[in-house]
Amino acid sequence: MKKTVVSVLVTGLISLLITSNGYSEPIAEIINTASPGVTQKDTASDTVLNARDITYYAIQISVFQDEKDAENKIIELKKSGYEPYIFQSLNSKNQNLYAVRIGKFDDYKSATDRLLLIESNFRISALVTYFDSLSPVSTADTASYRRPAATEQAKSDIEPEISSAPLPAYATESPEIYEPSTLEALQKKIQVLEDEMNLLRDESDVRKKLVITEAEEKEEEEDILEAAGREYTLTRAGTIKFSYGFSYGYSEYDAIKESVRVEDVANHSISNSFSVSYGLKDNISVGVGIPFVYKYHRVGTVDSMDVNDLGNLGLNWQLQPFKSGGDLPSIIINGNFSIPVGRSPYEIQYGEELSTSSGVYSGGLGVSVSQVSDPVVVFSSLSLSYPLTTTDINQKRPEGILMEVDQGMGIGLGVGMGYALSYKLNLNVSFGYSYSFESKYKYKNDISASSGTGASANLNLGVGYKLSRKQNLNFKIGLPVTDSRQFTFSFSTPVNFEL
Repeated sequence: MKKTVVSVLVTGLISLLITSNGYSEPIAEIINTASPGVTQKDTASDTVLNARDITYYAIQISVFQDEKDAENKIIELKKSGYEPYIFQSLNSKNQNLYAVRIGKFDDYKSATDRLLLIESNFRISALVTYFDSLSPVSTADTASYRRPAATEQAKSDIEPEISSAPLPAYATESPEIYEPSTLEALQKKIQVLEDEMNLLRDESDVRKKLVITEAEEKEEEEDILEAAGREYTLTRAGTIKFSYGFSYGYSEYDAIKESVRVEDVANHSISNSFSVSYGLKDNISVGVGIPFVYKYHRVGTVDSMDVNDLGNLGLNWQLQPFKSGGDLPSIIINGNFSIPVGRSPYEIQYGEELSTSSGVYSGGLGVSVSQVSDPVVVFSSLSLSYPLTTTDINQKRPEGILMEVDQGMGIGLGVGMGYALSYKLNLNVSFGYSYSFESKYKYKNDISASSGTGASANLNLGVGYKLSRKQNLNFKIGLPVTDSRQFTFSFSTPVNFEL
């Protein structure tokens, strides 16, 4: 009997010595920076005793090599209502590791239940680990509360080499992978992943809607140029574009009457025009337009007269010689021919009636250039007009009977830029300059007279609004730069119809 008792005591002593040798290395310290209830383990024997009696579990959020990073994580978790702490240990290279953890759980299921809640709230991957080491817990380990002592080599295999950035839960060299303990826990994880995927899908859809397509970008550029002037855009092939335009012009000057009286002379001109253009090809379009003009002329406060009739019938064409794109600007060559169909100034009773047309056939040729220079569109134009000589007039004037008029050529120059405030709204500003050569007048009995040259300049401010995909509203105000008392206001609304 005594022999049996002695044998048992010797066997227990040997077992105790073997277990102690397994934990002869320095034991990891727990530095409590967040919860005063967590204390530092002083001796290896405490750890051995703890491992024998009961195993505790903790939730490991992140592991750092820099203690400052771990403390910042502690602060972040505290703001969310948790009581985290830092567990300090060494890896196989004798480097300090700082694990940020939450809780001290008596059983594995309580730890995993809290793990799922934390992962759902923070949308992070954490893991369940043993309270007194960096070893992650596997489902196989939960079958027994006793855990064998880890040797130095085993510890180095388990503990990962961790950079200063936090590691995800699965970034470990341990061959044991954390698995949920129940099917319900696995389903919760899958649900969290599905929610994240749906969120990413929604964000992707919103991002796609915000990205402007190439076609929309082209339409936006055309809207800006169309608001600046019709000479900068073409009508697409197979498309008919109807346009209504309204313009108002006002001019004022002083006139000497009866050599002693100065009268204020004001001219008001209102024009309603209708035009249509058709795209023969993507780079060729033709059009026609006719205005209905109303004029009101007032001298002083007593004399006034007005008239309402057609203006000049306009025929026009546009050609884009080569396709633009990239660093190449868009170049459009345009031409027009004007036919006076309304009241001619050379067929009315001079000084007693008003005219609504120029009374002269004329042709014109021009070129316009535009280029996108993100975020603005810059444009410029150059035009030349050539009026034909008008003969057989036979109009009585104070100077004599007017028989022939040879109006001088005209040159026009424009430059400006436009900017899209949004997909629907854009602004443009431009400067226009025109120069006219002298005109010659021939009277009966071969008496001739000529006018001087003239120049004028104006500043144009425009706004374009996209009412719908096929219709725009364009507004423009022209202010004089030269010394004159006049201004213009115009409005146009083109509507596209595809055949």
